[in-house]
Amino acid sequence: MPSHAYILMPEWQGSSSSRALRLTEGAEALRVDLPSSTVEVEVPLGAGDAMGTPALRLSSVLRSRDAALRLLREIEQPHITVGGDCASSFAGLAAAVERHGAEHLAVLWFDAHPDLQHPATSPSGAISGMTLRHALGEGVDDLVFGTPIHNELVTLVGTRAFDEEEAAEVERRALAHLRVPDEPDPDAFAQLVAERLAATGATHLYVHIDLDVLDPAEFSAVHAPEPFGLSLAQLTAAVRAAVHTLPLAGAAVCEFAPCDGSAADEDLSSVLRVLAALGASRDTP
Repeated sequence: MPSHAYILMPEWQGSSSSRALRLTEGAEALRVDLPSSTVEVEVPLGAGDAMGTPALRLSSVLRSRDAALRLLREIEQPHITVGGDCASSFAGLAAAVERHGAEHLAVLWFDAHPDLQHPATSPSGAISGMTLRHALGEGVDDLVFGTPIHNELVTLVGTRAFDEEEAAEVERRALAHLRVPDEPDPDAFAQLVAERLAATGATHLYVHIDLDVLDPAEFSAVHAPEPFGLSLAQLTAAVRAAVHTLPLAGAAVCEFAPCDGSAADEDLSSVLRVLAALGASRDTP
């Protein structure tokens, strides 16, 4: 049995971008390099509707989430979801909570944005920007986690673009935040991540990676690039350190949105390096 299960989930309806369908092109580019055992989530073709809520395209996001959850509940191995927007983390994170318990699950949130917007005040209504807020127990009823993840077990990593409400939410919940370091040494940054995880006392780990956590000078195939991000070496070193510190329960690699085929080819190797870091065995030096 393979050590990790790969889930291809070309969901785009959670994105705020007018070019959200580029995510499906990113998923297609990834498909060729994923294991033959990869399972694909059936994502609705249509945008869907808000179902009377402030959360845009909610109906389609719910259908995708529920389809992914049905698959994940049948999978025993750690799972890695790829190919969608940040809302594609809903199912994997919920499945990890079900299997290991919120009190035992550390969450690393590698993302240029904290995804802590509330539906009632979100400037865009995009569900991707609300993903972590719902996992923490607040938001639209249909998306809110029945068993929320724990504030003290969440760590924002490389996050640098906060709106005013999100900054207040980080402070209110006292969420840990590992900023992009001034020192470029990947090993030093990886050590900080490992120490943070060890201090949580958790037994398992969920890793969310929005590829916009990377510096745009190294990786451009995202919808909302933010300057002064992590280097690819820092990201992959940190992820390897994380999965060597705690057993991986699940992960999502999100927002691969190349503008065309040449851009996909240019940045695909970077995504594959991130996936390799997630899939590293705890026994690998």
